Amino acid sequence: MWNPISIDQFVKIHLKKNPNEKENVLRVRLEAALDDYNKGIKCNCGKDIWIVGSATAPFGCFSCITGKDHPRGDYEIDFALDKRGKDGRRHIDEMDPCKISGMFDDDGFEINPDSIRKPSLCMTCLRNVDPDWEEELLCNLNRNDQVDEEEFKCGAYEKL
Repeated sequence: MWNPISIDQFVKIHLKKNPNEKENVLRVRLEAALDDYNKGIKCNCGKDIWIVGSATAPFGCFSCITGKDHPRGDYEIDFALDKRGKDGRRHIDEMDPCKISGMFDDDGFEINPDSIRKPSLCMTCLRNVDPDWEEELLCNLNRNDQVDEEEFKCGAYEKL
């Protein structure tokens, strides 16, 4: 389980243990990692980046940086923990309104279009070959809405 901590608290503890580190440099790295997290940047393995760890090992999740499966009392910036929802996705109500973009499900959680599986029906659809951005958006929302359904249905399907 994470041990939530503010950036100010973490900087204070970190500098006490690492007196040769410069405070302003550490703060810039932490803010950059938090900004990357807020932009939805993920670790290479697909998990959310660990902000505290990404300040020294950029773009890494807890597991990839430490080699451990789960945090046990390890620090993470409280602001990031507040934004993690189901499946590690961010909720729209917890985001800076000036930085909201992308797609969200009916519950307000962010949808990553790259993580939506394309059903076989989509592979034979005209829209899949030459999609415009509006059609692609509608297709992704439809696929995401039916992610747990046994049979995929599409009212906009046009056979190739």
